[in-house]
Amino acid sequence: MGEALRVSGPPVGVGLGFDVSMWPLVVITIPPVTTPDDIEYMQRCYEHVFASPVRHALIVDTTSIVRVPDATLRRQMKAFEDSRRPIIRLKNIGSAIIIQNTVIRGAYTALRWISPQPAPNKAFPTVEAAARWCVQGIEEDGQIVPIAAYALAGLAGNTAVG
Repeated sequence: MGEALRVSGPPVGVGLGFDVSMWPLVVITIPPVTTPDDIEYMQRCYEHVFASPVRHALIVDTTSIVRVPDATLRRQMKAFEDSRRPIIRLKNIGSAIIIQNTVIRGAYTALRWISPQPAPNKAFPTVEAAARWCVQGIEEDGQIVPIAAYALAGLAGNTAVG
């Protein structure tokens, strides 16, 4: 599995969570209202993830969002992603986004057909379903899955290693 990844905790005023405690599973929790400081923190954390020799799977939990990030923040996120497409393709096993609303989840899926991501990307209604998909990807990548990731996926009884 390699050495655990470490990222610094969020600065004061940042509501975004960037959890690497289940490495190589990363869980990002988007705050109710995203600020420029949240995006900057997320991008700094991503650089640590990209620098690791270990491939990772990613869960992005959007369930607490009450306001979609404004156009300026969306452009900033898109520019960051676009500038790192080759490293994302190389280092990301897959990204699961949690979108509870069925209509929005369907629209997101359709958007990904039109504008594919550099690594597999899929929307799920729950953290458990997203984690199950990510755990499967980590296993298929030949990596050890931490017990906590199995538990998040509702598969705690299935752990053979970790």
